[in-house]
Amino acid sequence: MQIDLRSTVERPPEWAMLAAATPDYVVSVRWLETMAPLLPGEPRWLIATVDGRAQIGLHTRWLRSPPGEPRYDIAAVLRGDIPSPELHRCSEPIPIDALYPSLLVVLPGYVCAAAGSGAADQPVLQGTLSAVEVWAAARGARSVSFLYVPQRQEPLRRALIEYGAQAVPLYPTCVLPLTFDSVEEFHHQLPKARRRDIARLRRRLTESDIAVGEAELAQVRDEVLDLRLGLLRKYGSEADAAVQSSVIDRMLALYEPQDVVVAVARRKDGLAGFSLGLRHEDTLRLLWCGQRPDAYGAYFVTCFYESVRAALARGVTRIDYGIMKWDLKMSFGCRLEQLTGHLLTIAPNAE
Repeated sequence: MQIDLRSTVERPPEWAMLAAATPDYVVSVRWLETMAPLLPGEPRWLIATVDGRAQIGLHTRWLRSPPGEPRYDIAAVLRGDIPSPELHRCSEPIPIDALYPSLLVVLPGYVCAAAGSGAADQPVLQGTLSAVEVWAAARGARSVSFLYVPQRQEPLRRALIEYGAQAVPLYPTCVLPLTFDSVEEFHHQLPKARRRDIARLRRRLTESDIAVGEAELAQVRDEVLDLRLGLLRKYGSEADAAVQSSVIDRMLALYEPQDVVVAVARRKDGLAGFSLGLRHEDTLRLLWCGQRPDAYGAYFVTCFYESVRAALARGVTRIDYGIMKWDLKMSFGCRLEQLTGHLLTIAPNAE
């Protein structure tokens, strides 16, 4: 079996074919085109061919030095700087210059997967990992890291471990299986305290003349952007209006209106809160939320009431609520899907 690897800085023409052979939306063209510009580093698309046929595609980033966002910094991961339910501390921290330049294999949304029919074939995966290591070493990389590999990507996890990559526990993501037929049924299976919370918050919003429902993103674009920037500032994240605005523009251009799920808490003078997700067949991935300071409860009602209702109406069977706030999301019925990081270190001048 002859495996060859080539790289491009633009999305290669084979990618759509490779993505179509992968039962996971995270490698889809529209997801990558929409969200990948938010990732740090320089894009590198790697295509592994087996006997001349494209079998595996990897979306990667070339990092010359540690990125400003520690969640994509393998050194920060190894130090245990980012929170995780399973506390991790590296007994012997690896110096930065022993890790960078680095090749980061990752997809937007804190997930990692390989595209293509070869992603389920262990010999092809093993051969691809070897080719990637050789490719990275020839360009001066000191490490290759696969960050946020989910449980559902078991073949990739197994290939990385068998290849000898160091595994590190990372954030889990919070997934809600929609095993019910209505919001009422969903709430009936929640703990009694949570049912009371949602009922109380809905009454409070109603008493404040705030109505909950859906809206088309194009109609509330500027208000969503404003609330999004406010949330980023609240948590000390970079709030670049042009960057966030361009993400909204790509959502509007690449997704059908029914696939952009915007749950809103609306009052007469505009939006009081919102949550926004993108639907991919039977999965809804919630991405953004925001609310006015005087609209307490809008987050819970839009995320765990209206978004669930909207998902059911679209035939969605799985809502991915993303990382962080694990205890809160689990109290609303989410289960944790574990994510791991995998590190390959490269000796100087290794080829």
